[in-house]
Amino acid sequence: MNGKRMGQMMLVAAGFAAGAATPAAMVMADAGAQVGVFDEISVKRLNIVESDGKYRLVLANSERFPGLFMGGKEYKHHSRDTGGMLFFNDEGDEVGGLTFDSKSVGDARRASASLMFDQYKQDQTVGIQYAEANGERMAGLRVWDRPDWSIKPLMEMSERAAKAPDEAGRDRIREEMRAYAKANGGAGAERLFVGKASEEAVVKLADKDGRTRMLLKVGATGEPSIEFLDAAGKVVKRITQ
Repeated sequence: MNGKRMGQMMLVAAGFAAGAATPAAMVMADAGAQVGVFDEISVKRLNIVESDGKYRLVLANSERFPGLFMGGKEYKHHSRDTGGMLFFNDEGDEVGGLTFDSKSVGDARRASASLMFDQYKQDQTVGIQYAEANGERMAGLRVWDRPDWSIKPLMEMSERAAKAPDEAGRDRIREEMRAYAKANGGAGAERLFVGKASEEAVVKLADKDGRTRMLLKVGATGEPSIEFLDAAGKVVKRITQ
């Protein structure tokens, strides 16, 4: 047995002795990738990376969940405190993810889950969401319009907000973020919702400013309707069965 092979066997033995994991099988070739097969593994964070080190997928708990990414650079998030997974494109940009959360304080509770896909260099453009708070529930598919400008400046502001010494400082920077988006034509608007809101099944279609212009719904009593609305939100025509 040559020295290189002996070193590999010692590494395997050390892994067993440390008790970090119990592999069902371990294949270690003299050259190429090392492949491990495990019955079970517990980690706080798992990074799937490309050969150049850029993230492709990250799975993490709330403590180790990553921030915002653009071009492979990470920016701290000013409010995100959940676990789940993030998706990344070829350029090292965050392009969506899967998150889920719940909180209970006494009789008050809230829960949410979302699967989001982001527009290039922008925020989410399509997503599936569920949310509830104190008995009120929403679940459905959402589609957003997003502007063409990059949200990298907002990521930089988000990092400043995350590092602010107090909540008042964070709120001031969040206001800067809102002002920046407004000065650049807005952050976009929701154009479509298909799902359930409270006790109603709903299809909502909106204009480019996010104003609902057509609403199809089946209410809690089972009555179907189609409503047409003007730009001010007033129902100008309603069709019922």
